Amino acid sequence: MAYWREDALKINGYNEAITGWGSEDHEFVVRMLKLGIRKQFLKMTAIVFHIYHKPFSKSNRHKNELIKKASSENNHYYIKDGMDKYVQS
Repeated sequence: MAYWREDALKINGYNEAITGWGSEDHEFVVRMLKLGIRKQFLKMTAIVFHIYHKPFSKSNRHKNELIKKASSENNHYYIKDGMDKYVQS
């Protein structure tokens, strides 16, 4: 997945309430779509790199799913626990 920095700042990046494995990308995309950012498909047209990392724990998967569901059901795209504590817009 790729996105413009300015767009990520508008939604305050990934929701850091989501921990371990699961739902972080989907929840991020839900909020981008609420902001009005269009999804584009680049299959077979872009070079993709994946950075290897050890698998994360799935013990918080249910909690993460609930956070994703709440993001899907409300009208907000900006989250309070995100990247604003690390970067300035």
